[in-house]
Amino acid sequence: MQVRHVIESACLSVDDDAAAQSFDHWEMVCSAVVTASKTKLDIANPFANAFPGDHYRLIAGLLTSLGASKTINSIVDVGTHYGTGTRVLLDFAPESSVVTFDLTKWNDFETTYLTESDFVDNGGRLVQSQDNLQHQDAFAKHAKLLVNADFIMCDGPKDGVFERSFLQKLSSLDFPKKRRFLFLDDIRFISEIPLWRDIKSPKVDLTSFGHFSGSGLVDISEGLKLS
Repeated sequence: MQVRHVIESACLSVDDDAAAQSFDHWEMVCSAVVTASKTKLDIANPFANAFPGDHYRLIAGLLTSLGASKTINSIVDVGTHYGTGTRVLLDFAPESSVVTFDLTKWNDFETTYLTESDFVDNGGRLVQSQDNLQHQDAFAKHAKLLVNADFIMCDGPKDGVFERSFLQKLSSLDFPKKRRFLFLDDIRFISEIPLWRDIKSPKVDLTSFGHFSGSGLVDISEGLKLS
């Protein structure tokens, strides 16, 4: 068998996961998948247009579908890295501000798909913070941003620590009720499987249409609930 990349994972039943059974945004998801299948991203990342296989076109589809029914004003992007996901968030939510978080400054990576003009020439629509949202003081500093976000993308280190710490803090916030979603990358990593299972808000595993290592969408319109 020839395959480019292998990760250790596991198969878990879904019929006994009440949060998965309660997800009901199927029209939006189906629209997003169809849109993703027809979307081509103008990004030099060799994996940007993998569909299925990576999550970038899926995110473009989700934002397009979500934006068809409401204005997306605020997006939080946890994990800037090379900026591929950030680029998609900017391009497919053109009326939204995007705050992206990473411990490393965006132009200190050896590769980036962002440009100085993304931060300067668009009226400040894109901002990067190097605060670590795993730490309570940094999280508290950005709590208002998080509760007002329409879409939160979390693509952190998958070390079994950061994502759980971040989601636990997120679950403690009092979210005003409105339609909003949390997108999680790599939910099929061994380190992340227990956390995905512990999410009690309505959720759907979209791995077949996203990143082969796991793509999860959570409805946090009434906040994030964890077991």
